[in-house]
Amino acid sequence: MKVLYKTISAGLAVLMLIPSAIPVSASETTGKEEVIYIMSDAGGSVNGVYAVNIFGKGDVTDYGDYTDVKLLNTNDTVTVDGDKITFSTDSEKAYCQGTLTYAEIPWNISIKYFLDGKELTPEEIAGKSGSLEIKFKIEKNNKCRTDFYDSFALQAAFTLDTKICSDIKADGATIANIGSSKQISYTVLPGKGIDTSITANVKHFEMPAASINGVKMNLDIEIDDSEITDKVTELHDGIEIIDDGANQLFDGSGELKDGGSSLKSGSSTLSDGVQSLDSGITKLSNGIINLQSGLNALNAQSDNLTSGSSQVKSALSEIQSSLNAVSTDTDNLKTLTAASGEIQTGITDLKNGAKEIKDNLAYAQYKAAMSANGLDIDALSSGNAQAIENLNAQIAELNTALLQIQGIPGYENQSALLQSQIYQLSQTVQLLQANNGAIYGTEQYLNSLSDGISQRYSGLAELEKSYSQFDKSISNLADTLSTMLVNVSKLSDGINKLSAQYSELDGGINAYTSGVDKIVKGYSQLTSGAQGLAQGSKTLVEGSRTLDSSVSDLYDGIAELCDGAGKLSEGTGELKGKTSGMDEEIENKIDDILSSIRGSDSETVSFVSEKNTSVRSVQFVIKTDPIEIPETEEAKEPEEEKLSFWRKLLNLFLIRIY
Repeated sequence: MKVLYKTISAGLAVLMLIPSAIPVSASETTGKEEVIYIMSDAGGSVNGVYAVNIFGKGDVTDYGDYTDVKLLNTNDTVTVDGDKITFSTDSEKAYCQGTLTYAEIPWNISIKYFLDGKELTPEEIAGKSGSLEIKFKIEKNNKCRTDFYDSFALQAAFTLDTKICSDIKADGATIANIGSSKQISYTVLPGKGIDTSITANVKHFEMPAASINGVKMNLDIEIDDSEITDKVTELHDGIEIIDDGANQLFDGSGELKDGGSSLKSGSSTLSDGVQSLDSGITKLSNGIINLQSGLNALNAQSDNLTSGSSQVKSALSEIQSSLNAVSTDTDNLKTLTAASGEIQTGITDLKNGAKEIKDNLAYAQYKAAMSANGLDIDALSSGNAQAIENLNAQIAELNTALLQIQGIPGYENQSALLQSQIYQLSQTVQLLQANNGAIYGTEQYLNSLSDGISQRYSGLAELEKSYSQFDKSISNLADTLSTMLVNVSKLSDGINKLSAQYSELDGGINAYTSGVDKIVKGYSQLTSGAQGLAQGSKTLVEGSRTLDSSVSDLYDGIAELCDGAGKLSEGTGELKGKTSGMDEEIENKIDDILSSIRGSDSETVSFVSEKNTSVRSVQFVIKTDPIEIPETEEAKEPEEEKLSFWRKLLNLFLIRIY
């Protein structure tokens, strides 16, 4: 269709340039031709309308409301009776000119001039320099009594001298070189107006008269529109496929939105659970640190225990030496009794401390303590396992959603966001698995420590029981020695045996204190692990918050995707509905366009008077005043010689012959 328009416009440009110079010749058939000359100022306002009626030889009767009538090429007498004009001529062609009193032409013409953005009158802009804009507009004049606007095409031409005008631009115009000037031509089809602009940079601006010529359109044009309508049918079929795809995309985005909602809810639950876990782990870490402090205090008593045992052993050695020398001292017996009491007290303290550790160190007590503080370890472990299962299911759903939109233009950001969420969910699964591993490790470690403490506690209980009897023996021995200083030999034997037995006891005490020291050192590793677990829990909390925020953003993106898919589905549905029957509409539109291009095939009517019924053609020639720099008196041309008929005619057209 574009090629057709360009071809027609070019043809019109050629056809309409010719009548602007000379009138159309009369044909051999009867009837007259009208050439309507319209003079306007440089702004397009009409100053006068003239008609040149062209007749053949013989008696002529014509009608028109004229103020002045004359024959241009004969000396025949013209009779004017109101609006009736009669004359008789022997000339093959008779040109009769009349000045019309009725000045309403079919078009309203407006030409405005702007320099550097400021509107100036034609008189003001003459000779000026700057950035020029000419706004050219043609509209229908509803005051005109005829329908020439809908059946006549116009050719408008402006001429700019390139010596004073540069960088000339005119959208929609044909620009041709004519000597050193540029001719800017516009074609206006019947029933159409124009609203355009010409721009240029000017120096001492002048412009010749603009011309607008109008002729009746009557072009016989036929085109084969089957190729166009076939393409439209293909287009409509393609739109139906796009609409089906858009509906499927909308359905899929709805499912994705539902899955995203579940993911968002699960992420929020996970975040709450991780925060509860972090709170419990913090309390666990604090409890382990307190237990470490108790073990440290217990370990600190080991020095007193070993020191007291060493004193007892030393005292026994001294008693043994004294008895062996058959000498004993009451003060030594008192020292021995006091030291034995201190050992008994120390053993009891150690046993009680070991019992407290045993009662609180086992994994069952740890779980009970956590439960009392609001954290169910078993539920946490089970919840982690369930969360891992749910997250793996959500990762699978996201992978499915990613496959649905991956590679679709316009969804690159949603694809990248889905990939990021899949990565973050995978990281969360690893954190939850590590968390369950930490819980299991804590259970194994605490159970191991609990077993060791239980063994130490059993040993201390036996030690306490044995030493209690030993202490009683020492007390009895001291009493006996205090009252009896006889049988020293037997006493010495007993002391020797006691000293030998106590050496074994002292070794057991040293082994016990060494075991407590190992427990303390081992428990310090548990404390360090608990602190690391607490630190990791903080990281898990931050990760779960980031995950929850990202999942929320993902859900918002999925919601936007769903809304966009819905709008796309609505739009494609609307497009499908509006393109239905488009082939028929295009055929009708082509017919309308061809109709406007062909013009009207109605009978040609007279512009001058409705009484003129035999009119072969009507033509309009519109000329504006030129824009000229005023001349000085010295520069005025001398008075011209007497003008011939053709000179008069050409002057009427405002055409200057060089």
